[in-house]
Amino acid sequence: MRSPPDQEERSPVELQLDEASGIEALPKRVSRYGDAKRRALEVAKYIEQSFSETLARKVHYCGNYLVFRHYYTVDEIRLHAAQFCKKHLLCPLCAIRRGSKALQAYLPRYEAIKAANARLKPFLVTLTVKDGDDLEERFKHLMAGQHELWKRKQRGRGSALDGVAAAVWSYEVKRGRGSGLWHPHLHMVAMAEHQPDAQHLACEWRSITGDSFVVDVRPIDQHDPASGFLEVFKYALKFSDMEPVDTLAAYLVLKRRRLVGSAGFFRGIEIPESLLDEPFDDLPYVDLFYRYLEGGYSLKRGMGREPHESKRSEREPREGYPTGQLSEQAAQRSSIRLTG
Repeated sequence: MRSPPDQEERSPVELQLDEASGIEALPKRVSRYGDAKRRALEVAKYIEQSFSETLARKVHYCGNYLVFRHYYTVDEIRLHAAQFCKKHLLCPLCAIRRGSKALQAYLPRYEAIKAANARLKPFLVTLTVKDGDDLEERFKHLMAGQHELWKRKQRGRGSALDGVAAAVWSYEVKRGRGSGLWHPHLHMVAMAEHQPDAQHLACEWRSITGDSFVVDVRPIDQHDPASGFLEVFKYALKFSDMEPVDTLAAYLVLKRRRLVGSAGFFRGIEIPESLLDEPFDDLPYVDLFYRYLEGGYSLKRGMGREPHESKRSEREPREGYPTGQLSEQAAQRSSIRLTG
């Protein structure tokens, strides 16, 4: 647990992380989760009909309930408990949470790197390979190319990435817009003093892959670095944007693959396994219990704890429903602001 942040001293990055943290923003956040849950049900239906009832049930019941904890004295919302399947390549709701946790893991390191060397700037790098009908073969081709690209940098023989001091990337898969074939690619946040040369990178990439030269390099707004990291960490959501038949096919090929990688000063960062938010300590709160009904989430009840109340009956945050002592006075504080 950690203490609540000083709201007067937050950095712009922290504000972006908390963009849905207040009670006024909660309805929009719940609506977004509801849309993701509806897409998950579509995927689950297809899985049940064509592949596995067991896997389908896991995805189907994911997100049946959500418990948001409102720390009303500082107006902070935390997702405190939920039922998650953790199949983020199949489930859009788990994909959203996975991306959020990754963003929260890497942005503090970005700020630390910038503080240590202000000359380093972030750039968004995209690498692609030629579309193909065999996803496994195309994906291995992309991974091998990326591995060789970094090997060339390490050998010190003149690589387009020579100036990159830190990088984090993710692999994405979708159907090619024109070809209809599998189109694996990767997005990378690369930190360097100077922008990597796109023409040099394209030539180097083609010499590595033998069939691909389409790359892109562009600066990331240093006042909004989260935008670049979001482009990297939205990779899992791309799977659920496909038709269910393609979502399942991609999952079966890639479910054991590591789809996020890092190098340099970003190496060693671990994305937390839990998809819940970190709670605050020693603050009064209201728990808002949402259950998914046909068409969206519905607020069922509020439970809370005042500062003077005992903590003995409280349970630790978990992916299951937490109990707490009912506080009508505290619940009214949140419910009034939710409906007002």
